[in-house]
Amino acid sequence: MKEHVTHPSPGVHQVSNTPNGRTTSLLSDVLDALTKTDFPLSAYDILRCVSHPDRRRVAPPTIYRALEKLIADGLVGRLESRNAFVRIRTGDPSRLVYCICDRCGAAQAVENTSSCQLIDSAAETLGFQVRHRVMEVQGVCAQCSTCPSFSSASQHPNQNDLPTRAPK
Repeated sequence: MKEHVTHPSPGVHQVSNTPNGRTTSLLSDVLDALTKTDFPLSAYDILRCVSHPDRRRVAPPTIYRALEKLIADGLVGRLESRNAFVRIRTGDPSRLVYCICDRCGAAQAVENTSSCQLIDSAAETLGFQVRHRVMEVQGVCAQCSTCPSFSSASQHPNQNDLPTRAPK
């Protein structure tokens, strides 16, 4: 079982070419916003990151269209449980398992071919054709598990204290 941890890769500016061969700056801006953080960002978080006072206002539907394009290009992943987005860098995004920390909200992607093959085989026995697979694991990241305040909080967990998305 070969697993690969994927991390955001910094400095990606060539994102997607338009029919005339030029890279769209909004796609670059969205990808840059996601590349600069380890936390999942909502579309509205991304909107705040890419909005500039000296430019024309970007509308939420424009951000969602950019995200759809980046997801289709395999550069961005959507965390279904958080309705948030993360930067990914892998040859096959459909084989990613997202590990989401309940304490700090950080998300990491692990490429896991064997789990996906097991799921696909089980679905095939039912005659089911898999078109979309969502695999998210929630728990505690290595940094939070070594934090002294976590060990005392874990004895008396309070679900209301858990973050639902990236801090602003």
